[in-house]
Amino acid sequence: MIGPRDLPGRLRWTALLGLLGLVLAVPFSAPGGTGMQWDELVLGSVATSCAVVVVRRLRTLEPAAARPWWPVAVGAGCFAVAQFLAGAFPGPAFDGFGLDEVLLVVGAATPLVTAGLLARRVIRTRWSALVVDGTVVATAVLVVTEVLRAPLVNPAGAPEDLRTLVLLYGCHAALMLGAGGAVCTVSTAGLRRSVTTLMAAIAAQSVGAGAEAMSIVSPGTFWTAVSDLSVAISLLATALAVVLAPAAFTERSARAAAPVVSPVGLLLVVAALLALPASTLYMDLRGEGHSVLADLGMAVVFVLMAGRVVLRIREDGRMTEDLVRNEEDFRELIEASSDGIAIMDAGFRLLFTSPAARSLLGVRADDAEVSLLELVAPEDRELLRLATLDHPAGEGPPLQFRVPLDGGLRRELEVTSSERPGGSRRVLYLRDVTTRRRRERELERMAYTDHLTGLANRAMLFQELAAPAPEERCLLIVDLDGFKAVNDVAGHEAGDQLLVDVARRLHTVVREDDLVARLGGDEFAVLVSGTLPDGEDVAQRVVDVMAMPFRSGGHTFATGASVGVAPLTAAGGQSAFREADAALRSAKRAGKGCVRLAGEDLREGVEQGPDFDDVVAEGVFTVRLDAACGPGRRIEMVHAVPTWSHPEHEDVRGLELWGFADRQGRAGELQTWLLHEACHVAAGLPDEEVAVAVSLPAGLVTVDGLATTVAGALAASGLPATRLVLSFTEETLLISSAGLVPELEAVRRTGVRLCLDNYGMGHSIFALLARVALDLVRVDLTALAARDDTTRALQVLAAIARTSGGFGLTSIAGGISTPELCDAAFAVGVHLVHGRALPHDLSPDDLARRVAVVPSA
Repeated sequence: MIGPRDLPGRLRWTALLGLLGLVLAVPFSAPGGTGMQWDELVLGSVATSCAVVVVRRLRTLEPAAARPWWPVAVGAGCFAVAQFLAGAFPGPAFDGFGLDEVLLVVGAATPLVTAGLLARRVIRTRWSALVVDGTVVATAVLVVTEVLRAPLVNPAGAPEDLRTLVLLYGCHAALMLGAGGAVCTVSTAGLRRSVTTLMAAIAAQSVGAGAEAMSIVSPGTFWTAVSDLSVAISLLATALAVVLAPAAFTERSARAAAPVVSPVGLLLVVAALLALPASTLYMDLRGEGHSVLADLGMAVVFVLMAGRVVLRIREDGRMTEDLVRNEEDFRELIEASSDGIAIMDAGFRLLFTSPAARSLLGVRADDAEVSLLELVAPEDRELLRLATLDHPAGEGPPLQFRVPLDGGLRRELEVTSSERPGGSRRVLYLRDVTTRRRRERELERMAYTDHLTGLANRAMLFQELAAPAPEERCLLIVDLDGFKAVNDVAGHEAGDQLLVDVARRLHTVVREDDLVARLGGDEFAVLVSGTLPDGEDVAQRVVDVMAMPFRSGGHTFATGASVGVAPLTAAGGQSAFREADAALRSAKRAGKGCVRLAGEDLREGVEQGPDFDDVVAEGVFTVRLDAACGPGRRIEMVHAVPTWSHPEHEDVRGLELWGFADRQGRAGELQTWLLHEACHVAAGLPDEEVAVAVSLPAGLVTVDGLATTVAGALAASGLPATRLVLSFTEETLLISSAGLVPELEAVRRTGVRLCLDNYGMGHSIFALLARVALDLVRVDLTALAARDDTTRALQVLAAIARTSGGFGLTSIAGGISTPELCDAAFAVGVHLVHGRALPHDLSPDDLARRVAVVPSA
């Protein structure tokens, strides 16, 4: 529906002022062109204004969209010039068929030219049918006027010299109605409004031509006013049709160029054809006969109608052939396509499937009432339903879902769809993207994965560091100690295999949702959830697990690792990485197998190592004792750890202190001092059943004279040999000299017991028993399974307890951090437990007080 708001401001003012001008000018215009024709000047002004509106509008359209409308712009200009000539220069000089009449004929014909150009935009336009339809309408109009004996075809009342002009006006009106009705009845959806308005303009022009003829037959103000008003309406309607024209030429597709019926054109054609029998009946009822010309005209109309029927039949035949041929072409195209095509209704029921679609979806040709939702993997059904409801067909990203296949496999499909407006069926285009998606996933994996170890790479690590997390996190940077020697001794292939083993071991000490990454070379990173103490605990577990020997390329290597730990703060992942890297450098300077936390003061003095003679003389070398308890929480054994109480920094103990001594070449002296001090502390305890364990660290133990040193320590302290335990790891046996085993056997023959430390992280106990007899095994519970997977760790611990018990060995469980874990460890069959939940880091005096109040078993 076209309202006042559809009209540009200039066009509205033109209509208002033009109507007002005609009301004032028509009564004062001289009849017969004998004087000033004021109404012609008003029409010239209206035409000029409409021409300006049309040209301005055409400049905003795309060239292809504006091309059919340029004739009406030229026509409006010609009409304006003709009207100004007729109005400003009346008189004999312009009587008859002069320049103004030529311009009027050109201007009057341009709407038909535009209508013809627009008709070409309609698909399957048949010009023969349009010519027949136009001729039928024009002939019907002329016959009706002849039957009714209208002055348009019977100008008996007109001056004899103007009768031809009257007939020309009448024929012009009939021709415009016939041609306009035929051409404008059918258009496209995009042109419907503008073509309908153009048809109204053509009809108004026909009315104006008829009124002009009547003004010649019956001169008077009435017919002049009707003629002028009709011409003004025709000009305004033509300009409005251009304003309503689409700005772009969109009729390139078959759907956009499909024919749409214009109601005004259809009404005009039907009215012209129905007027023929109506007028004939009217004259018969009045008892007036028909002229020969009227009968001849009706015969022409009937012949044309018969011809139109023949054309229609031929057109229907051609359309049927085209449809059959197109259907066959599309069927062959669909059946030959590797992409599947399916049609489904609003209920996801498949109405049609191409052979490729049936193959992709796994349905048979004779399957009926198949629902697409039943074919899709259950976890993708809701995604398919929501995507269909949320996005109209053809909009949104392509949908991807999976279809289960035999053998547990799944095919991944990508689907796009289209839907006819107003319809309830969707056409689906299915494409098998299984291979593509697998390659995409592989490329993504390769982009974020280290190709050697299968761990995340640096890019993945920094992406995770940048991602927000709801909980605290810590970053550990791990650097292997002594890795270069592996490549030098066994080659790069053995080094690569060792890096793979390192990756496997790192996964055993973290949670499933923690991230383990390889930064490059022998440097790794671990991103764990938890506080800084949690990160430090994981770092220590990394050091412990890396201290176990590696076997690669027929060689056994003892490497170890140093770890720097930093918490993730609001400063971001880059800042945490820098802090962890700085902590790692501090750990590397401190010695092999160290953990350093970000923010700790660099132990510049400590890293130089203590002067052994001075600190022994000053008495700042002490032992700290970690207790191992039985089921009744009675202390049955203590582990002696050498400690240097530094005057300015924290205590230096354990492996770090052993490293300082080794760098000064004093590891043998530290070993002797520790054995004597441990035996002395144990001998002075009130409980004479408490044993003391001394660790022999891998790579630092002094083999020569070990049995003699042990015997001297026992003799000097008076401690029974059965109360001394020498603890060592599999790494100690593998990398020490061949004389270690004989020394250990000699020590054991004196009654000293031997303990294998970190059992469960190396190789079979059977192979070890073949080399050296054992009395105890110590198992680190935290190293038996992934971080916090205590259930799995306890299962492994139970198996180790049963195995070691079969050999008559005493089993000790370390890493006990809670009373609940303590009870669980005893429940699976271990004999002793130690860890944070039990007394640890005791001084000799503290230990003496504790064992004094615990009754002997």
